[in-house]
Amino acid sequence: MSIRSIRVSHIVLSTEELANVLLDHLREDEYKDREMLFKVFAKMAKKYSACGSRHKSGDLGFLEHNTSAPELEKAAMQAPVGEVQGPIKSKFGYHIFIITKEEEMGDLDTDGTSLPIGAGPGTL
Repeated sequence: MSIRSIRVSHIVLSTEELANVLLDHLREDEYKDREMLFKVFAKMAKKYSACGSRHKSGDLGFLEHNTSAPELEKAAMQAPVGEVQGPIKSKFGYHIFIITKEEEMGDLDTDGTSLPIGAGPGTL
């Protein structure tokens, strides 16, 4: 699994049937515009999601690794930005989700810092 820095929004639903109804609606041609799709997804999350993230329009923020829903994490890492995906089943229910943003992963030195050798705090 490749590691990406992605921002994810999701909607958690109690049944696969309901997840598929919302998914079909979100995939209609009228939502080809990404900004419109994100707005409609946010409204649906507020209205339908069984997750506390509904108060933030379904936004989970940048995905942490080893989340409480590994099925969602795995699917999200493989998903393209701006396309509604799912449903993915987890112990919480059925997730439909969208990657709203991806950031470049910075390339840090092996010790996780970008300080030149001998210039950091604690050097003798």
